Amino acid sequence: MRKIILTFSLPLFLMSCGGDSIDVDSNPIAKDEITNIDETLIDLETDMSTAIGGKIFSIPSPIQMSILLKEEIGIFNSEMITDPSVISKYSTTHKKALNMGVYGADLGYATIFENNTTAVSYLATIESLAEDLSISGAFDESLMNRFIDNGNNQDSMLVIMSDAYRSGDEFLKNNKQHDVATLILTGGWIESLYFATASYPYKSSQEIANRIGEQRSSLLNIIELLELHNTEDYYTELIGMLKDLKVDFDLIEYSYKYVKPKTNIEEGITHVKSKTSVVIKEDVMASIIAKVKEIRENIIS
Repeated sequence: MRKIILTFSLPLFLMSCGGDSIDVDSNPIAKDEITNIDETLIDLETDMSTAIGGKIFSIPSPIQMSILLKEEIGIFNSEMITDPSVISKYSTTHKKALNMGVYGADLGYATIFENNTTAVSYLATIESLAEDLSISGAFDESLMNRFIDNGNNQDSMLVIMSDAYRSGDEFLKNNKQHDVATLILTGGWIESLYFATASYPYKSSQEIANRIGEQRSSLLNIIELLELHNTEDYYTELIGMLKDLKVDFDLIEYSYKYVKPKTNIEEGITHVKSKTSVVIKEDVMASIIAKVKEIRENIIS
């Protein structure tokens, strides 16, 4: 199976923000069954999971969501991604941070579908927003040139993207900009979820439904993180919309199947094979699709 270095992910943003996730005691996986995952080699067909301070983090990154959609749908949908040329309309710090996350997910989507010209435009926009947010030090100046020079090699582009995200994660963590990290995380997660919900009507596959349903724990984490940093009520409306979305997620039926992880001792890689299946009633799915679209429109407007 192909392996690509992808050390940055939504879970890493949660770790750097210090947010809680699912308690080990309440998770179907027993404590002695938690396995350390090699941070530098990730199986792109599974969620990224790790345990930090007694908490389990398992959240599909935007890249993983895009990979799933490429496998299930197979067609690049330019109507799902945002216009990177409209960043001038984002005048507040929280809007810029949220949309930096959105553009990061769009960058991943374009890269996975090998739409390199579009990907480069998103990378330029992200760098511009990073400068506006005073986090331009998070990115290497040669990143754009590396990305362009490797435009015909998707594996190399994903590695370069990973380097950029990892650098950004380290910068935010070292500079204790947890509020900015939380907003970037939120924007990227919403955009990624939007990809799935917008694609579902075109192919109502169980795999896409599973990936949507798996986002409940991520939703709870994001609400908690936003509430933690909502000291001036900037995020009150967004939190309210996410809590309304949670009402629908609470109606999803979950079925968890534990499969013992498989470890390749020679390579030092653990493959997490456990699966979660979901049952989402038609009216619940329709409501989730509508609410995610509304939240996403609120962010990018």
